Amino acid sequence: MKNNIIIKGFAALMTTGMLIGCSSDYLQVDPVTAVSSATVQNTPEGAQAALNGLCGAMYIPYGDFEANLQPNGEATIMAFYGDVMGQDYFSRLWAYRAPFVFTMDRFRQNDSWLCTIPWSYCYNLISQANTILAGIDGITREKEKMMYIKAEALTIRAHAYVRLLQLYGPRWADSREGEEMTVVIRTEPGTQDAPLSSMNDVLTLIYSDLDTAIALFESNSNNRNYIWEPDEDVARGVYARAALLKNDYATAEKMAHDSRKNNRYPIMSAEEYKGGFAEPNSEWMWGNEPELERTAYWSNGAWYACNGAYVDWNQGVGAINYELYRQIPVTDIRRDLFFTPDKLSGGTLSQAAFWNKSIVNPSTMSLAYNVNMKNQYRNFGQSVIPNGDQAKWARPYYSRMQGTPECDVFFGSQYKFWGLDAYGTDGWPFMRGAEMLLTEAEAACHNGNYSTAQALLMELNAKRNPQYSCNKTGDALLEEVKLQRRFELWGEGFNFFDLKRWNVALVRNPWIEGDMSSNNIPRANQINFTPDQQSGWRWIIPRMETQYNNKIDQTLLQ
Repeated sequence: MKNNIIIKGFAALMTTGMLIGCSSDYLQVDPVTAVSSATVQNTPEGAQAALNGLCGAMYIPYGDFEANLQPNGEATIMAFYGDVMGQDYFSRLWAYRAPFVFTMDRFRQNDSWLCTIPWSYCYNLISQANTILAGIDGITREKEKMMYIKAEALTIRAHAYVRLLQLYGPRWADSREGEEMTVVIRTEPGTQDAPLSSMNDVLTLIYSDLDTAIALFESNSNNRNYIWEPDEDVARGVYARAALLKNDYATAEKMAHDSRKNNRYPIMSAEEYKGGFAEPNSEWMWGNEPELERTAYWSNGAWYACNGAYVDWNQGVGAINYELYRQIPVTDIRRDLFFTPDKLSGGTLSQAAFWNKSIVNPSTMSLAYNVNMKNQYRNFGQSVIPNGDQAKWARPYYSRMQGTPECDVFFGSQYKFWGLDAYGTDGWPFMRGAEMLLTEAEAACHNGNYSTAQALLMELNAKRNPQYSCNKTGDALLEEVKLQRRFELWGEGFNFFDLKRWNVALVRNPWIEGDMSSNNIPRANQINFTPDQQSGWRWIIPRMETQYNNKIDQTLLQ
């Protein structure tokens, strides 16, 4: 059934979405839905236009949904699905707007936006990539450049299939050695009916796409023009992510290492790490730039920057799980980006105030507006403005729209992510060197290369904690790598996906009045989400696919 809701849905996403998202000069091209495979085949200009549309589709809104919140492409897959739904990041915004997010009870509802949004996003990327790939081999002009574009399209298609497996696929340990049925493979333009494919088949396609892409990149004299385009190092990074899903640690270690060999993407300095995470630096391998993110209140920064527009809603933009914070060494600069009890300086408040319900609201974790606490978090916010540049960065947790000077600051509020304009627009790293370093270290542990993993942790912590040392081996070293991964990549979109593949429970313990050993999660949002629940943390395939795709065997649906 070709004329169905899937086709209509993708057409709407690609047409209206691209028109919303394309405000920069290089994206002033026709929407990719207007670029047929015939057009791509005939002209290099058509191929370039299609590639611009494909890359642009990674940072545009994908429809409207309940709670009146707008998803925004790759940044939302990372920030929302990767962190809000994880263990280490507490979002009062989502706890208030969509509390079911914290109960994990909609994994299996096939008409929920929770399962529909990532499916739409990934297959939009796949459909656009397939349009490019179907036509580009027929172009006779600028052949080398066209092969570079082909490599980029293959890389993004592989990336989309990795995202699908992270959400809709099983853990490798639960996959029956990869024979478990997962998602639909489409390698031709359109949304033709197609059966479910095994995890092995999807991974085989991913590996094949990336092998071809890397070979094309390596034999090509062209280079990408923008950080939002993938290149050969990004292809290796996607390869490493896919290999982790398969427990293919030899491949993961090699690809992660090769993605940043010759000191490419050096680990950012302490000053850069505390510099706002809004603009690319030399460690960013792939991402969008703030000048591209012109979707105003749909921008990622509006929702997740500490000075974004929607701190005005007095619902915060994210706090670190205090149980994780406690594990960060006191000499580690990553502790500096959260408002926690140890940040009190002078005044009459003690750290015990954070477990006093006259100071902390037990149902929200917001801090009281008494003058002592207000002075504390106001002074702290001023002290962590990136590079002290108050002209560049609007004040954190400060109303710019509603006429009131203060917004809620929460127990553990983050100051890692900042925004640049009236809405808090920012860039977003889809991939950076530290992720690849930590991926290589994790894979090295599994491969018994303990000295490699130790050296990598020392390399990272030379920029984070000058007093760090590591002589652990075996399981203890692996657990150290995992912990460092949680510290370093906090809020960047990895926690839920990591916990799933690590096969460990997702636990948010609650705040308890008077108990300074307790956590900073409201009791209503505590959870112990064990690995066996909700079909092993698998999102159900949405009804928008199963209702109209006649080749899906309904008996195979999880």
